[in-house]
Order: sequence, then C-alpha cells, then structure tokens
Amino acid sequence: MSKRPSKQVAAGDNFSRAAEENFGRPGHEQLVKGLSHPVRVECLTILTKRVASPRELSELLDHDLSNISYHVRTLVELGLVELVGEETIRGAVAHYYKAVERPLLSNAEWEALTPEVRKAISAYGWDILIKDASEAIEKGTFDSRSDRHLTRTTLLLDSEGFNRLSKLMDGLLEAVLSEQAAAAERMNHSGEKPIHAVAATALFPMPDPG
Repeated sequence: MSKRPSKQVAAGDNFSRAAEENFGRPGHEQLVKGLSHPVRVECLTILTKRVASPRELSELLDHDLSNISYHVRTLVELGLVELVGEETIRGAVAHYYKAVERPLLSNAEWEALTPEVRKAISAYGWDILIKDASEAIEKGTFDSRSDRHLTRTTLLLDSEGFNRLSKLMDGLLEAVLSEQAAAAERMNHSGEKPIHAVAATALFPMPDPG
C-alpha cells in the first residue's frame, strides 16, 4: 500500500484519480463494496493475476458455480472486473474476465474509511503480495537473479521520522514507475523480453511488544 499523497490499493496498478475520472476506472467506494464479501475478495485476487471464467474460478476456489457467477456479475457491475473474451465450449459460451486497474486513494479518502474497511483493503493487498512471493519461491524465480532485493528492518521512530520515511517511500514509488516507463521504451527498441517482476515497499506501525 502506498501513501504518496495517495494510497495504492493494489500492487502494480497505478492510476491517479484524474485517470480514473478520464477513463472510467472504479473508485474506492466500488472497491469497498467489492471487498465486502469474502468470495468476491477471492475472485478479485485471482483475476488481478490472470484471466479466468466463472467455471475456472469455481474449480479453483471450490465454490458452487452459481455462487461464483453471482459474485463475478457483482464485480462487473462495480467496475472492478471486465469481460475480456468469450469461447464456445460444447455449445455453451464461456466468458473470461480479468480485474481492471485499481485507482489511488487520496489521504483524505483513506482517512474517511472506517477501520474495518481499511483492514479489508490492506488484507486484500497483502494477500496478493504473499501469493506472488509464494509462487515465485515455489517456481524458483524468486532467487533466480543475484540482484533481487529482500529486506526486513525493525525500527524505533518518532512521528517526524515515520513521516519522513513515508515520504521517502513515496519518492521510491515515483522512481519505480519512472523506471518501468523507461524500460518499456528501451524494450521497444531492443526487442528484449520483459522480466515480469513485483516491487513492494511497506511502512507500518507494529503493536507494542508485550
């Protein structure tokens, strides 16, 4: 989750509120409604990473197809997932969906959310990140490059120090997005195959020990 002056609600999706308004991306109210049911959270987590049909989702999640179909329709109505393809299978039409890009939430919008909703959004983001890391470790890509980065640092900070680190991470996010754009431009000329990667930063208070 980023706090730039905006909260990023899903890793890897980086659309400003201006882009949301211009291109019809869903706002935080729709995301909150989408995350208000655990089955929708499960569907959205999968559809953030891959394209899938309701039948595939029902098999992956071991839920009844009619139940999955209902929640996917709800996600479509909320603008959180979109239809990306259809295929005729044994006379029936299978519909395939993927998650759309998430917007950024301003600090004011984030602060206006209830603690329960903030918790749901944060848990959703962490769930995606944990699944990404677990898949990369399991398939052997996590440590395939010597320049991969993984650190965990425990800190004792005052309010000023916490705020300064938060702003430094805001700057890091800007640098990450800038480098992604520069890499795309270089690959357009070089033809180099892209490296699929996930960048994540976090800064959060922990409960007091004991």
